[in-house]
Amino acid sequence: SMGSYCGIHFDDLSICDSKSIIPDDWAVLFQERDRREQSGRPPSDQEDEEQSRTVDYVATRDSIVSRLAILGATEEATRRAFQAWLFEERLTWKMYAEEWANDGHLGKHAILIAQELEDLDYDRWCNLASEVLQTRYDFTRLDARQADADPFKKQFYESDGSYLWFAGYGSHINLRALLDAAKDAKEVRLDISDLIDNEYVRGDEPISTRARDKAPYQIQTLAPTMVMAEGSTDLLALRLGLQYLYPDLFDYFSFFNHAELSVDGGAAYLVKFLKAIAAARSTSRILAIFDNDTTGLQAYYQAKALALPSNFVVARYPDSDIARAYPTVGPGGPLVMDVNGQAAGIELYLGRDALLYRNELRPVRWTGYNQSVGKYQGEVEGKGKVLETFQRNIAATENCEAARALFPELKKVWNRIFSLVEENRSADYLVSMGAPSDEGWTM
Repeated sequence: SMGSYCGIHFDDLSICDSKSIIPDDWAVLFQERDRREQSGRPPSDQEDEEQSRTVDYVATRDSIVSRLAILGATEEATRRAFQAWLFEERLTWKMYAEEWANDGHLGKHAILIAQELEDLDYDRWCNLASEVLQTRYDFTRLDARQADADPFKKQFYESDGSYLWFAGYGSHINLRALLDAAKDAKEVRLDISDLIDNEYVRGDEPISTRARDKAPYQIQTLAPTMVMAEGSTDLLALRLGLQYLYPDLFDYFSFFNHAELSVDGGAAYLVKFLKAIAAARSTSRILAIFDNDTTGLQAYYQAKALALPSNFVVARYPDSDIARAYPTVGPGGPLVMDVNGQAAGIELYLGRDALLYRNELRPVRWTGYNQSVGKYQGEVEGKGKVLETFQRNIAATENCEAARALFPELKKVWNRIFSLVEENRSADYLVSMGAPSDEGWTM
């Protein structure tokens, strides 16, 4: 037999395959909940009486685009990788055109490709790649003797150094680019049936979980991002938010468990942890998120001022709309005011309904004066009750669209986290590509 392969498909289009093993890079694009098994595939050999089964992991195109971004293959990183490749390729063919100028046929060929490369940009690459994906297994088109064989287009059909795979065969960046090219694709599949049939992979092996578990010991880029916050309430609320609002991204984050380690919470402790973990040279990607209140903001600026390594991301909750006009109680009596930056703890992100008591918003009570920033610190009364109601409300949501509509502040928090992690990871990609600054690539 020819060997056993697993492969990535966009709908029914075969995109890339791997012999005998499932690359971790591909496995981590899925979660175990994406696994699909169907029996009754016609056996490949006629003598093989056993019913075969199809085992694949399937996710929507949108989910895969989001996951790729979380892993660093953002739109920006993809376009910049393309620019870097194009820059090199143009130089190479200019050089060939000069070297082979006196060699009639070769010289013409090189000049033609050099000219086509001058006209190439990302959108045109997408159009060409799309056509190639549809036709690359139609071998009549690859016949070099055809009068109309276009030497530039042939560069896309090459088996080695194909223009289709400018950022490396099967790489995250290149898969992201091919999803831009295959605009109509609805879903992305990783088919592992063949590897299971031929016993390269156990039938019940959770390949996505396994790839993530191995990740910390290899490259940190595939491991989930560890979220740290000021306390266990924050982490519980954030975890539920991710689970219900963005279930397709749930496995791409893990949460630092205070309670398990009976670790002290609070803004000052979070800064201490960051220092300790950085000193231990952790290779995990860590995102620390601070409350949007007086002490949280003070600690956030302290953490930003630390010289933390590049795998650390320091964030704070974005301003909450509910907090813009919120009832407060202090020495001067009741006052409605904007409490963002002074008293917006996680409670103000858990939905208006959870903040109501007898149809009134539970007020923020000013608790103390922070000398060093010259501002009062406050918190919502009855925080425990707010969290309980929130847990009930979010568990009752029908689906992720409903959950996002019901918890707009929490959606905002997660979108802030996603974009910070994407920026952080795509910056890593650009560094690993040895990417010069933007100026180096202006054509």
